[in-house]
Amino acid sequence: MMPRTQSSCLLHNARIYRNANDTRPADAILVEGSEIRWVGSKQDAPHANAVIDAGGATVLPGLTDAHVHLFAIANASLQLDASQADTISSILTEIAKRAKFTPAGQWVQVAGFDENRLKDRRYPTREELDAASPDHPVVIRRFCGHVAIVNTAALGSLGIPSNAGDPEGGSFGRSTDGTLDGSAAEAAAELIFGLIPPFRSVDLQKALLAAMRTCNSLGITAAVEAAVGFTSGFDAEYAIWSDLRKSTPTLPLRLGFMLQLEPDEAANRGLRPLEEADWQQNTLKFFSDGIVGARTAAMFEPYEDTGTTGLFIRPEAELERLLLQADQAGWRIAVHSAGDRSTSKILDIYEKAAALNPRSDPRHRIEHFFCPPQDGYARMVKLGALLVMQPGFLTRMRDSFMPAFGSRIEGMYPGKSAIEAGVAYVASSDAPTGYLSPWVGVADAMDRGATRGSPVGLQEALTAREAIGAYIHGGAYAMKHEGWRGELKPGMAADLVVLDRDPLQLPPREVRETRTLMTMIRGMIAYDAQGLGAASELAQTVS
Repeated sequence: MMPRTQSSCLLHNARIYRNANDTRPADAILVEGSEIRWVGSKQDAPHANAVIDAGGATVLPGLTDAHVHLFAIANASLQLDASQADTISSILTEIAKRAKFTPAGQWVQVAGFDENRLKDRRYPTREELDAASPDHPVVIRRFCGHVAIVNTAALGSLGIPSNAGDPEGGSFGRSTDGTLDGSAAEAAAELIFGLIPPFRSVDLQKALLAAMRTCNSLGITAAVEAAVGFTSGFDAEYAIWSDLRKSTPTLPLRLGFMLQLEPDEAANRGLRPLEEADWQQNTLKFFSDGIVGARTAAMFEPYEDTGTTGLFIRPEAELERLLLQADQAGWRIAVHSAGDRSTSKILDIYEKAAALNPRSDPRHRIEHFFCPPQDGYARMVKLGALLVMQPGFLTRMRDSFMPAFGSRIEGMYPGKSAIEAGVAYVASSDAPTGYLSPWVGVADAMDRGATRGSPVGLQEALTAREAIGAYIHGGAYAMKHEGWRGELKPGMAADLVVLDRDPLQLPPREVRETRTLMTMIRGMIAYDAQGLGAASELAQTVS
C-alpha cells in the first residue's frame, strides 16, 4: 500500500500545545497536505475533508531523538538479548543453546550485556565462553557499545593473536600471563566489531524499519543516527542505509546522520555535506574520550574508585588536526566527550576553528558533556555550540557512575545550570545504550533519577516544559529544522503526537508512563494505537 494524503483533516477535542511553552492550548488543528494550516478553537475551524476526535487527549509537536543508534538497535534485534540476564551462567547457557543450531563457522552474537545488572558483577571470561561455544566465534557487546568480549574461536577468526598489542586509543584485557582474556575496550573493541561479518542487508533493513516504527510509537518523528560506522564499520552500514533509502523512499522518520569518518575518508568516498528535509547528512562524528562506565572518560581529577583519569581515544594533536580539517571542509562536527578534560580540549579546538575559519552558525555539537569543565558553559554560549545530553542515563547508568564520582556526582550530568547559562541544551536517548523512550528521559530530567534512589544533583532538575522542550524544540534546532518543524502553527510541518495524558502538567512518575495514541509525520499517520485516524483515511507512512 502506497502512502496517501487527505486534502485536509481536522483533529479536535484535544489539548493542543503549539510548543512546550504554550500556556493556552487550542482544542482543534487543521492539517492540509504535509503542513499545519490552522490552529485554534473548534467553533472557528475551517472546513475539512476528514475529522479526528481525539477524545480529550493531549497533542504536542513531534519529538526528535537527536542522538540515537538505530543501526545498533536493529543489529541487536538479530542477536541474543542479554539485557534481562541476572547471572553469567544464564548468558552462557543461552550461548550454548544458540551454538547448537548455528552452522559451523558462523558467529554467535550477544547484545545488551551489562555487568552491573548481574549478581556476578563482572565480565564472563574467555575460558567460560570457550566452554559454552568451543567451535563457534562468540562476541558479546556491552550495552554501551564501547566494550567487546570474545572467545578463542572469535580471536582466531579475526586473526588476532593471543599476545596482540593494544591499538592506539584502546586496550585488550589480559590474563596474569599477559595473554588476551577476551575483553576489549574502545579502539580495540571497535576493531573487533568492524571485522565481524554483518547480517544480511535485507534482514537489517527490515530491522531498521521496525526500530523506526518503535520510535513512532513513542512520539518520535525525527532522529539523528549518531555514528554511521560505530556498529559494523562505515562502508557496511552506509550501504545498508543507502539500500533502505532506495527500497523505501518514504521512511517513518525524518533522518539525520553523523558519519564516523575522517575528512579525507569522506572526501575519498565522494561525500559532501547534504541537507534535505528527510535525509540530512552534514556531520562528521569523532570520539574524543571513552565512557564513565569503563572509567575511560578523560577527567582532570581521578575517579574515586580507580584513581585513574581516563584517556583520549587518539592523540590530542591529531584530534585537533582532524576537527579543524572537518570544519574547513564545511562539515558540522559532533564529538563524543564525556569527561571534563576531554570537553575542555574540544572547546579549545572549536574556538580555534572559529578564529581560523569564521562560519555562520556552524552549530558544532558536544555529545554527552557529563562532566562540565570550569567556564565550559560560557565558552559553549559564545561558540553557539550544542550540548546534547542523555537525561535517561541518570537511571540507566546510575550503578556505574555513582562509584566513579562519589560526592562529586552532584556537579555532573548537567541540566538546569546549562539552560540558565544560555547553552543550547538538547535531550536525546543514545539508545540502545540508554532508554529509547523520550518519556523516561523527560522524567529523569525532572526528578534526577529518583526512581532508582536518591536524586542526583537535584539542583539540576528541569521543569516538564524545559525537559519536553529539549526533545521538541531542542531536537529540531539540533537539525537546523527550527524554521519549519517543532511547532504547531500554520505553515509548519504536520509532525505531531497525540498522547494519553498531559505530560506538561504531571509529576515525573506519571510522565514516565506516557503512552502515544497516534503519531503523524508529513501529515500522514505513522502510528495509531487505537484507530483514532481510521475515519480520516490517512494511510500509514510505510506499509
